[in-house]
Amino acid sequence: MQDISGKAFYVDTNVTGSGKGTSWDEAYKTVAEGLAAAHTDIGNSNLRAWAKRNTVYYCGDAISETLTLASEKTDLIGVGSDVGAFPKLTGNFTIGTAVVSFRIINMGFIPTTTAPVITFPAGMNGWGLEHVHLYKAYGVTNSAMLLSTDCRDFVMRDSFIYGDAQAGKSTIGFNIAGTTSGVGRAKIERCYICGTEALNVEDTSAYFEGAICRDTIFNATALCVDDDSDSIMFINNYLITEASGGSSDGGGVVDWNTELICGNQVHAANADGEIPAIAALA
Repeated sequence: MQDISGKAFYVDTNVTGSGKGTSWDEAYKTVAEGLAAAHTDIGNSNLRAWAKRNTVYYCGDAISETLTLASEKTDLIGVGSDVGAFPKLTGNFTIGTAVVSFRIINMGFIPTTTAPVITFPAGMNGWGLEHVHLYKAYGVTNSAMLLSTDCRDFVMRDSFIYGDAQAGKSTIGFNIAGTTSGVGRAKIERCYICGTEALNVEDTSAYFEGAICRDTIFNATALCVDDDSDSIMFINNYLITEASGGSSDGGGVVDWNTELICGNQVHAANADGEIPAIAALA
């Protein structure tokens, strides 16, 4: 029976020279090579590859690589370990050309500039982060740690956006930007998002049908959540801020649609409790 599972490509950034990428013994030396090969393969119409999903396996220790290319319908999976239980790359990942259904799994990224650590451009629909860790470089304050513009159907799960002890938090932890109606159906689940403003959703991202953020910790200096789309459901999240809460509905801590929230707990500089504070039933 014909294999329909897609192809695997192998990257070992500690090897001395690049191979064919077909096995660990023939591994590519750079992640960029692996992603380029997977993307080319997915576009092979003779193999009906567009209906499959490819995998790029990456291992490496103390490696710097600035990435600009993603791969269509591909999982980039970190295996092995660095200082920790997963491999890391030092360098910003600024994707120049949008592809569909690209996922990053079990990896860490450390930026070298103040730009976002990972940038998903317009039309990068269906991107995914699973067990991904975004670090601030010491002394570097990023404009945002994660930036997604005009992307729909994305999933961010079990992933972490950190601050650092020297320079504090990034300006924005996760910035969702957009100018079209096609940015909906997003999922954020079981994550940790840190920033001077932890989550920012621009008001031009005005259509988030079915979008939900749940079971996530927000750690902020100012607003934990600034959802100017007023379209995201926030369920069972924890909000920690150095700011003071100004009202029982979370003013000073959050800016969101109060009709779409349930079970959120806040710890502000001057208050603890659930948002919103409600009266007992008569």
